[in-house]
Amino acid sequence: MTLKRERLAQQRRMVGQTQESLAEKLGVDRTTVIRWERAESTPQPWVRPGLAEALQVTPQQLDEFLVDNRQGDRPPSDGSRSERRADTTVDSIGRAADTLTNDPLLITASMSRDCIQSLQHDMAVLARTANMAAFDVFTSVRQLCTEARTLAERARRPHDLADLYVVLGQGTALMASTAFDLGYWNESAALARAANQYADLAGHASLMAWTLGLQMTLANWRNEPDAALAYFAKAMSVAPDGEPRLRLRHIASRSYALLGSSPSLKQALRAAHRDRDLAAKRPDDLSASFGGEFAFGPVRAAACAAAAWLDLGDGEEAAKCAQEAVDAYTQLPPARRPYSQINGIKIDLAAAYLGMSDRDAAVHTLGDVLTLPPEKRNTSLTGRMTRVRHVLGGSPWTHDHEARQLAEAVSGWLTDKSPVLLN
Repeated sequence: MTLKRERLAQQRRMVGQTQESLAEKLGVDRTTVIRWERAESTPQPWVRPGLAEALQVTPQQLDEFLVDNRQGDRPPSDGSRSERRADTTVDSIGRAADTLTNDPLLITASMSRDCIQSLQHDMAVLARTANMAAFDVFTSVRQLCTEARTLAERARRPHDLADLYVVLGQGTALMASTAFDLGYWNESAALARAANQYADLAGHASLMAWTLGLQMTLANWRNEPDAALAYFAKAMSVAPDGEPRLRLRHIASRSYALLGSSPSLKQALRAAHRDRDLAAKRPDDLSASFGGEFAFGPVRAAACAAAAWLDLGDGEEAAKCAQEAVDAYTQLPPARRPYSQINGIKIDLAAAYLGMSDRDAAVHTLGDVLTLPPEKRNTSLTGRMTRVRHVLGGSPWTHDHEARQLAEAVSGWLTDKSPVLLN
């Protein structure tokens, strides 16, 4: 009997794919394919459709291949004896080639670097994912972290271990960010602390600054600006010049806004402009290598500044910055537009319009946001939308018929949110 997991390799050979060609087709490393076929890991959700297509099977058949048990797998063939002999020959040759090229002695000698590079690649893909549901990102990253921990236990070379600490730090940071999106604030804070510890073990200054910035963001959302600024002081002591400091100053601007300090907010944003000039001259390794969630360019800077001005109650400045971010996001190809960031800045823009007594602009801006499916309404979006509902509940909107209609639509949007539970 053939192990069901062995059917993955068997099907690959039947369609004429080598491990190298399949890896290239899917945009992964060959060692990733090896780990799938050895049942050492499971293909990530985002790669499974392409894998099923490459293996010429349905998604359901692929799921059957990945079941880790010892049931028999192959139904009796109705083909001729010569056809069965040909199949057996192809299978035997393929198995022999796989066995020798994947000899444990060879894999052990080179696996560490290859596997680390594979994990780095997969983590970068997940960091750049724009429209994957938060829970799917969380579970995929958790799986990569499990693989990284397994490799770390076997690592012997210091630089290998340092690279694995970076992978673990990045993965734990992504898990913290997505846990926040899912509404698990305490778990997010714990994961952010762990991510900072991994970054510290790796000696990775940019990642340390990024994780401390995440802790600042969480403190701001808890309305604890003093705690956020304490993290800010710590982060600035390790953050490299350029983009890491640019991000930290923008997060700090929100802390100053929550404290009601307009001079400090303006000073932070002026200093951020200088960091922006430095960022163009000194690319940050974390941002350049991984991008996505770990990048903080002009668009995110504008969105963050808009949120700070909104917290301070300056609708005109908030609307200017928010519109700059919306315009930049809409210039991206549809597949690369991050739905959470785009919808979040649109909600802030609508709140800014309401602060400027422009009801019609707010209604128009919220049009697309109000059609967002419940499963995509994360904590960041619902928190912003709650502010819009609060604004609509005050003067001058309480006696405005269309504003009341908008308030009802917003309340319905908020109560229709479907919670997503972590398992």
